[in-house]
Amino acid sequence: MLLVLSLALPALASSPAPDLDELDAHDAEELGAHEVLGLVSTGPERIINGEDASADDYPMTGGTIMEGTVNLGSYGSQDMQVFMCSSTLIAPDVVLIAAHCLDDDALTYGLGTVDDKVYYWSREADLSDFDGSGWHDLPEDAVTASNWVVHEGFDLFSMQTGIAENDDIALLFLDEPVLDVPFAYLPQSGDEIDQLEEGVELVVVGWGQQTATSGWGAPPKGTYMLKQQGVSFLAELGSHEFQVGLEEDDVRKCHGDSGGPSFMTVETEATDTMRLVGVTSHAYDTTDCNSKGGVDTRVDAYLDWIEDELLAACEDGTRSWCEEAGLPVAELPDEDHDLGVFDDDGAGGGGKGCGCAAGPAAPAAWALLGGLGLLVRRRRRA
Repeated sequence: MLLVLSLALPALASSPAPDLDELDAHDAEELGAHEVLGLVSTGPERIINGEDASADDYPMTGGTIMEGTVNLGSYGSQDMQVFMCSSTLIAPDVVLIAAHCLDDDALTYGLGTVDDKVYYWSREADLSDFDGSGWHDLPEDAVTASNWVVHEGFDLFSMQTGIAENDDIALLFLDEPVLDVPFAYLPQSGDEIDQLEEGVELVVVGWGQQTATSGWGAPPKGTYMLKQQGVSFLAELGSHEFQVGLEEDDVRKCHGDSGGPSFMTVETEATDTMRLVGVTSHAYDTTDCNSKGGVDTRVDAYLDWIEDELLAACEDGTRSWCEEAGLPVAELPDEDHDLGVFDDDGAGGGGKGCGCAAGPAAPAAWALLGGLGLLVRRRRRA
């Protein structure tokens, strides 16, 4: 059986794996046909070999919390409030995330549904209360996302490991725009995309596991659902995905980092030089995140899809902010405003761009890769 290891949640205290001995023949056949991660390894993953990050570090990043009723049919149902994945704000009202983070089967093992589902987006660095073991007040900054769209090519049960084409990408549409923090820019030209190559430095952010675990065991308390950041590198590049980090000592992603960003500094004439180039997706192989770097979905491979969905959501009234209906573009130095942060009325002006003061990209020479994975860049604040 091919095991596809998603980098979503770790084992949840309130949602144990079904006892395979109790599954009837039909259920067992369904599980086998779906080839779920032994079942699906979902749950919060944290960056390994990273460092603590605050809400002000890469302030466009956030965690997603799901509330809903998990219905497993004859196995019963349960109301659940749980941290699902990391994610990134790419417009005042749009969050970029991995498709598997929004997939019901990631919580039901393919045996049920999630009813009355609502997502919330929060920038708080500590989301450890939302481990699925109880019900808590939402973070003060939590914004509701009652609409979302998943790439039509995504299928949890046909996901492949290695570098593949899994279409693991989705968008959350926030009910209210977030106007007091910057959002991330996506690659804007062929020249910027061409700078994405093996060996380039990447900054990764996520709320995932800080130590790898195996099986259904939850990671040690205090080692997940806490915001982390680190400097890694692009180890292998494909047409739709790339590997982040390579070996055990490198900064790598793990469960819970799913949906979170890989940022790259580009050479550009624009004021803002940081680009969101990857969305955390899955493990490279069946070793999970124990010793190898995980795999990101390439954002540039889906720019047309993202643009089309943003425009369509403005046309049908789904979005809450349409001052710039399509993908925002980083401003040039001679232009009189920066769309990266907004005044109270939602108009651009006097912004701080990405808020990260990104410097030149690191050399791409493979001779430096052994050290890059151990480096941690000084935190860049808004």
